[in-house]
Amino acid sequence: MFIYSLTSLIVFSQVVKCKSFSKAADLLFMTQPGVSGHIAQLEAQTGMALIRRDGGKFDVTREGRIVFRYAERIEKIARELEENLRAAKAEAILSLRLGTTINYARKIMPYILGGFQGRNPDIKIKLDAGSSIEMEKSLFSGRNDVVIVAYQHNSNKIQSFPFVREDLVLIASKNHPLAARTAVSLSDISPYPFVIREEGSATRSVVLAAFSQMKTSPSVFIEANNTEFIKEWVARSTGLSILIRRAVEGDEDERSLTVVPLTEPLYLEVSVLFEKSKKYNPAIRRFIGYLEELKTSPDPRAAVMRDKGDGAMA
Repeated sequence: MFIYSLTSLIVFSQVVKCKSFSKAADLLFMTQPGVSGHIAQLEAQTGMALIRRDGGKFDVTREGRIVFRYAERIEKIARELEENLRAAKAEAILSLRLGTTINYARKIMPYILGGFQGRNPDIKIKLDAGSSIEMEKSLFSGRNDVVIVAYQHNSNKIQSFPFVREDLVLIASKNHPLAARTAVSLSDISPYPFVIREEGSATRSVVLAAFSQMKTSPSVFIEANNTEFIKEWVARSTGLSILIRRAVEGDEDERSLTVVPLTEPLYLEVSVLFEKSKKYNPAIRRFIGYLEELKTSPDPRAAVMRDKGDGAMA
């Protein structure tokens, strides 16, 4: 039998990562003497000094570094086991908290969730909507299990896979001077009043970055978080805006809007995101599996996952 305590190895791993007994104790919800006891026990079991503390200095010995490499791997496996077992226990009461943008909640999710829930009636679904950044943050806070947004920040804690690529287009009223153009450059847009999406919107980030690259900027007149307001304002004014093509489909006749392609094509790469630590969650696994299957399915619901632009499916 192995003589090393699993708990002592995990405590040792945290102490080395924190470089502090007290910080590790707080993280592990233990007392500092309890942490010291585990380190002393591990040193007794190995017969080697693993940590040196002299005059307030914290140093890991050569032998301690060897133990740490294995302890870190063991801790990761132990946490995966714990998560897997927790997910298995929750199998009978499955729930899935989904987050996405307001536009996607209205345009896409009814089709996707209709098919998914029909196949998985045992999973209770809660749909949340907000800006891309707000939804991204909701993963870290634990408010949502999966989000579908344009992913703007990389994190080694997040697993992502491509969902769809959205084409960004200019919208103008039918009597706008640019409405008759076959394509419009960002520099042509600058003189006109412009309504832009709110802070935290991925569309806003892509649009402003494109203007900056062209060394120009839009004449921002209004910031808004409501796509319907933006379309109505553009239809009734001399102003312009840039939105994903999907958001304005079917509105050209109804609202007297014109959709004009951009000469500098802009796209929004939308991804499905979830925490790597939850990869064994059965509800998440079923949902991700359903999306992957839907991408290549002849089912009409799969049409919502096809790119709105010239590119191939992301």
